[in-house]
Amino acid sequence: MAKEKELSEESLEWRMNMPDGTSEKLESENGFVGRLRIRFQGLIKRFILKIWRFLENAWKLGVSEPKKVVHCLKVGLALSFVSLFYYLRPLYDGVGGNAMWAVMTVVVVFEYTVGAMLCKSINRLIGTFLAGSLGIGVHWVATQSGETFEPIILGVSVFLLGVCTI
Repeated sequence: MAKEKELSEESLEWRMNMPDGTSEKLESENGFVGRLRIRFQGLIKRFILKIWRFLENAWKLGVSEPKKVVHCLKVGLALSFVSLFYYLRPLYDGVGGNAMWAVMTVVVVFEYTVGAMLCKSINRLIGTFLAGSLGIGVHWVATQSGETFEPIILGVSVFLLGVCTI
């Protein structure tokens, strides 16, 4: 307990050895506001240093693999153009809330090469067509089975499709 009292912040002090063999206590020239200013400057400097390191790494990546940088720029440009459908009011009113799916399609489908992107787009198109056809088929079977079995067939089909996608 006594050691804890001795090591408290109030009792800690900085001392400087003088050439004549004595030591002097160093007093802080800054008050609370000064210390706060110094800490804030340190935070700003660390933040700027992190940004600088990020830019250095980005530059190194651009020098070593310029195709990746071009790909990043193409993805950013495509997302910007597609986002116009979502954020501009006249376009949004014409397309509606489904404009967000265009943004998601760009995120999901955009690939590094044109061939990979075409392959992924065709697979997505076929999957959408098959899923829509399956949904229409299940809906038809459920409506033909009558009011009693319709919720059961729909519930079981949703469960089975959910289990199959995992």
